[in-house]
Formats: sequence, structure tokens, C-alpha cells
Amino acid sequence: MKLTSSIRQLQDAIGKVAQAIPAKAIDARFENVHLSIESGSLTLFATDGELSITVKSDVETSDTGNIGIKAKTLQDFLRSMYDTAVTFVIERQEISDHGTLHITTDKGKYKIPCQFESKQEKHEKSYDISLELATNELLDLIQKTIFACSIDGMRPAMMGVLFELEGSILTAVSTDGHRLVRCRKNLSSDIAEKQKIVIPARVLSILQKLAQHESITMQLDSDRRFVRFIVGNIVLDASLIVEPYPNYDAVIPVEHDKHLIIDRSMIYDSVRRVGRFSSIGDVKMMIEGELLKVMAENTNEGEAAQEELPCIYEGENITIGFNSRFIEAALAHLDDSDIRIELKSPTTAVIFKPHKVEEDDKLIVLVMPVRINN
Repeated sequence: MKLTSSIRQLQDAIGKVAQAIPAKAIDARFENVHLSIESGSLTLFATDGELSITVKSDVETSDTGNIGIKAKTLQDFLRSMYDTAVTFVIERQEISDHGTLHITTDKGKYKIPCQFESKQEKHEKSYDISLELATNELLDLIQKTIFACSIDGMRPAMMGVLFELEGSILTAVSTDGHRLVRCRKNLSSDIAEKQKIVIPARVLSILQKLAQHESITMQLDSDRRFVRFIVGNIVLDASLIVEPYPNYDAVIPVEHDKHLIIDRSMIYDSVRRVGRFSSIGDVKMMIEGELLKVMAENTNEGEAAQEELPCIYEGENITIGFNSRFIEAALAHLDDSDIRIELKSPTTAVIFKPHKVEEDDKLIVLVMPVRINN
């Protein structure tokens, strides 16, 4: 078998499919990238058993066949190369499934072992929901939710982002038990019956790297166990998390009697500075009238910091504590210049949201306070 392409074209295709390969593969089958050669085209495929990526690329060939090559070996070779024309000739050993991939460029010849494979059987799934999503909208939704996913394997559902599809609204939710994000986007089509799926954070992280087109097609299988994303010539298939997601509505407070409006970058910078003076990473906030005090101390080292920030505030004076990293993350994922902070008590969840009225319900970040020593 023989095919001709360019190094850059193969670099791009291999780089995309290799993202499906786990860092430490327990099964040797998951270390390989699979090449399916057909007249005029090359299909590359890689999987870790739960997630797979398929990329199609045009090449010069009139042959057909299927081989598997260790992904790291092929990727390392392509990364070390400059862009030039390259020819692959695959030679099979006698009475064996093993073979050799002979690579020829304008300056050299190289050999990589490979394995001949039978054509992979495609177990086509039935996808009954298909949505066309604007890439920038989907990436914005992922960026605003994925940071709050749990990394605790004992709570698998929270290691993903909940997607709720209802009518013309897509609601995405993530939480790790200490903070929660809810982000809403408008859909271009209506979903007749409400759907709930949980997409693993790793899948969404990979999708962020693959999304380079104006739109992305998302498909759900009829059993709601698999999701498919189609991005140009790339197909990303993944298993969904089937564990039930926590009832997030129950933890979002609805009656806050204290409201603060403040410049986002000002409070963000303040928390970053002051938080470095805390021995345990917590900051204390005191709101008195139109003044927000941000404080932290490290009694072991004799260090302390306090900053005073102007704000607009409605409600009784309050003192409340937070994990500074959680506040930083919440503020970093709000885009507006002015934000609204809604509070009730030192032990009740606090809501951060854009101050703009039209954006009021599209994005909220909820952060649980921490106990502070007075």
C-alpha cells in the first residue's frame, strides 16, 4: 500500500486524533492510531474506549487497507519534521499481521513498525436529536462552566457538565459542591421534550481544542448514553455520564436581601492581592455602607493585608468569608465590567452575576462561604 501527502497535513490530523489516547493506556489497543486507506482518502481513528476521534484527510492513493501504528511514535516523528511532501509505503511481513511503514521525504528514509488490521466494524448508533450550535457560543458556555467541575471520582456525575435542553434554551450546569455555575444560551431550534445529559469534562476540554469551524453539530443517541460532535472533517464520539445529576435548583437561593454592585476588575485584583496574605487561602469581606473591605492574615508569619473598595450596596452590614481561589475563578469567568453580588447571611451561598439586566439570568456563579475567625 502506498499514499502521498504532506507532513503538515498529517501533523494536523494525527494531532487531533491523538487527543483521544490516554496518557497511560492500560490496554495496548488504545496506544495506536488506526489508519484506514481508501482511494483518495485517509481516515484516522483513535480511542480510549470511552471517547473516540475520527478525522478524514485527502491523500494521493489508489490502494485500500487498514493498519495500526503506535501513536506516540508516529506523532514524535511528525513533530520533528519540517513541512514537505511525504510518501508512506506499507509492507506486510510474510505469514504475519505485522508490517513496516516506510517513510520517504526529500531528505531521508525512515521505518516504523505497524500492524495490519481487519476493517473495523462500525456499530452505528441511532441519533434522534441533532443541533447546530455556533462555535463561539458553545465554547463560551464550556469555558464558563468547566472550571467548576469536580475531580472527585466518588461523585462521577459532578465530573461533567449537565446540559439541559428545553424549548429553545440550552442550560449548562457544573458544580464541585463548593461552587456552582449555571449558564444559559439560546438555541436555533426547539426541543419538544426536555432532555438532560451529563458530558464528561474531559470530552468538553478536547472539544475546545478541536473547534475551529463556525458551527458544531451536536447529536444525541436515542438511549441518551452517547453524544457526537461533528466539527468539519472531525467526528468526536463519547460516552455520557449516566449517573443522576444533583438537583442544582435546590441549592440556588431565591431570597437574597443584600445586593452589592462593584467593578469586576477592581474586586478581582483586590482578592488576588489580599488572598496571598492568608495562611489558608481565605479572605474576609466586610460590607459597611458603600465600602467593601477585603482582609486576610497569616498569624504564623505576622502578615496581614486589608483593602477598601467603593461599591453600591443595599442591605444591612455583613461580614463573610470565602476561599480566595473560588472567588478569583468566579470573577474571572464574568465578562461584564460591573457585577452584582447577592448575599443573605454569612452561611448562605452567595451569587455572582453580570449587573446588566438583559444578562441577569444567563449566567450565575454560586460560591459557598467559609467559616471565619472574628
